[in-house]
Amino acid sequence: MIGKIRSIQDSWFMKAILILTALSFMSLFGISGYIGSAAQDKSVIEVDDIVISQAQISQQLNQELQTARKLFGDNIEINDGIRAALLQNIVQKDLTNAIIRKTAQDNHILISDDLVSKIIGAMPEFRDLDGKFNPQQMRMVLSNAGLSETMYINQLKENIAKQHLIDNPVNGMHIPDFMAEYINKIDNQKKVFKYIKINPADMKITRKISQDEKEQYYSDFAMQFVEPEKRDISFAAFSIEDAAGNFSPRAQEIEQYYNDNITQFTVPEKRTVLQMVFDSEEKALAAKKKLDNGRNFYAVADSDAKQTKENTELGDVSLEELLPEVAEAVFSLDKNKYTAPIKSEFGWHIMKVTNIIPLKQTSLANATKEIIETLRKEQAYELAKNLVAEIEDLIGKGLSLAEIAEQKKLNVYTVKALKEDGSYENASGKFADLIKSSDFIDNSFSYNINEISQVFETNDGFAVLVVDNITESRRQTLNEVETQIIKLWEANEKEAIAQEIINDVTHDLENGDKIDEIAARFKLPLKTTKPLTRSESFAGISPLQMKELFKEALNVSKVLPTEDGQVLAINTKIINTNIKPSRGDIEATKLRAGNELSQNMAQQLINDYGNNYKINVDYRSIGLAD
Repeated sequence: MIGKIRSIQDSWFMKAILILTALSFMSLFGISGYIGSAAQDKSVIEVDDIVISQAQISQQLNQELQTARKLFGDNIEINDGIRAALLQNIVQKDLTNAIIRKTAQDNHILISDDLVSKIIGAMPEFRDLDGKFNPQQMRMVLSNAGLSETMYINQLKENIAKQHLIDNPVNGMHIPDFMAEYINKIDNQKKVFKYIKINPADMKITRKISQDEKEQYYSDFAMQFVEPEKRDISFAAFSIEDAAGNFSPRAQEIEQYYNDNITQFTVPEKRTVLQMVFDSEEKALAAKKKLDNGRNFYAVADSDAKQTKENTELGDVSLEELLPEVAEAVFSLDKNKYTAPIKSEFGWHIMKVTNIIPLKQTSLANATKEIIETLRKEQAYELAKNLVAEIEDLIGKGLSLAEIAEQKKLNVYTVKALKEDGSYENASGKFADLIKSSDFIDNSFSYNINEISQVFETNDGFAVLVVDNITESRRQTLNEVETQIIKLWEANEKEAIAQEIINDVTHDLENGDKIDEIAARFKLPLKTTKPLTRSESFAGISPLQMKELFKEALNVSKVLPTEDGQVLAINTKIINTNIKPSRGDIEATKLRAGNELSQNMAQQLINDYGNNYKINVDYRSIGLAD
């Protein structure tokens, strides 16, 4: 409890604050090198007359990328799965928001600027140490989250509209006790399954691929057999540190920095403080009298202020961290002394100092090394920008990369057979991360042979490149891809054999044969599970599949795809529990079931609202469909 004691009252105003969603830190992954066609600013989402463009999607991706870089640095690997998941999440969020916005317009739900202003003014993130709204602090918080003021205000209005249209109608769903008992009984019901797992990788192929099949596969899967375009690149790269060279600040610059930033080298005096707070002066004076008579501070805080030891201890605090009303009094006390009652907006305080930690200041001599490093970094960036400008001038004058590198004392490196996926045949390992970066690849494939790129920024500096050679993409010959074709054919053959077995087993089960007999006939391993609840699993079945399997009646088979094949399972036994759930179990079940019901109803409301409008989502433009 350092600084201020905050009192949050159960008012409409504070409840309004609760409807706000947190600043956008939800995504830990960004996307670099977003879709090249984004510049066309095509419409991606349309809900009647509300349109969300490709540029808006791109902007959201860039914001999340900035957030990810702040959290994890620039070396974030983004695979296709993460890319698709992130895009799907953004599209779903934007589509939902557009439906809510359109529904709010049609139902004349207007959010006043006055309400938005009050909510923003009450946000604790935007308040200074005195508890007052600070516009500058708000802008800093929004900037760190990658949001402009306009974007944030629009988000607030959308969230308030969502509160009225979605959250209020579905929140607080009540599940009666009898239903909770029934749900609890179902949750604890156990079932025993017999199952056969068919893994295509285990299938045996009894023949070889024919020449006709090779040619057919070569034709059918032609796009898989294209050798992509490759480029040979020469480039020069330099870090911010390289640009600084042997720069070293003068003694007077070091001293000037020290004096201008003395607070960086000063740890203010701190005091270990105890505090008790009362709602009246009379109670505070009575407590003070007990202290004067030698009573222990903790004991009086416990008996008179009803405070625990933890609530009584403020810890080590500086002058600025205390309430203005008590700060000076506390910092004028000697060790083990306490104040008379002091009034603030929170009540009447009695403060005691149990320890004094004196001010500490790092001397100029001890701070010099740190200051030199700071000034060097500051100067390095300026020198790097100057170097970039000089290189750009030389490019404009028509000099080659080799000539520019010689003038600026830069080394030239090469990468051979670079592809657009970032792979290459040969390059300096020192620059592996740079070569695979989206900026390097974009520049490498944006220029013709012998054209020098503009200087572009890298993770730790800048780079410039020239295209030395281009090997055009081509379709590989049948002989070149014969091995690939055979592997593809074998995989498909095994899949077909596995599916045929599943079909035969399913057919025999439908004809009334027992699964034990069928397994023996086809020489398939038959396994039996232990008694399982719906929250457990077996044979690689997902939790969602397990819930679906539990819905099947006794002795009814179900085929479930898994990562490495298919599982044919039959429920052979149902075990009901006779244990009566505890009150705690009932309450937990009511809470969970109520939340699930609220979520389902919220999604259904969004779907129903959406049915009122003409909706179009162009998944192809953002790479989520072919």
